Amino acid sequence: MRALVGRFAPGAGWYRARPVELEGQPTWTLPQLRAMWDGRFQRDTERMVTALLRRDWSVLAATEWPADVVDVGRMRWRYVAGVGRGLHDSMCGRAVVGLMRNDERFDDECWAYLWEHQMETLHVWAAHHGRWHHLATLPDGVWTGLTPQLVVDVEARWCWLAREER
Repeated sequence: MRALVGRFAPGAGWYRARPVELEGQPTWTLPQLRAMWDGRFQRDTERMVTALLRRDWSVLAATEWPADVVDVGRMRWRYVAGVGRGLHDSMCGRAVVGLMRNDERFDDECWAYLWEHQMETLHVWAAHHGRWHHLATLPDGVWTGLTPQLVVDVEARWCWLAREER
């Protein structure tokens, strides 16, 4: 499932984000974001979000990539150690810009992970049946101590949403 990663504009519902094509669900993405925030970016959220906004991503993965994997797609992909596999700068489009509200139309099933720096929070949204739904706000304290149960709970909210609309 796809995802968007990015940030909210100060004091508004507008966001700027980059697409992630694979593994966008919370059970994959939240632990990966947490690991790269803690490891690669030494808990510097601003630096991490700036790096994520530089390119469109195939997958976020806070791991080192084996040399043979990197060599396979070198012309198309840029492997960023501790972050993931992204398109080269010359192949990236512009960042996605939109307004995030429950009544805002979105034509794809998708997740969104958007930071709000003034409040030091990460917001998790899900697009379902053409509409965005806010599922969770993770304040800095929760983000620091992210647990597997919390991640599962966030994803379960999407399942409840899908069940309610039947």
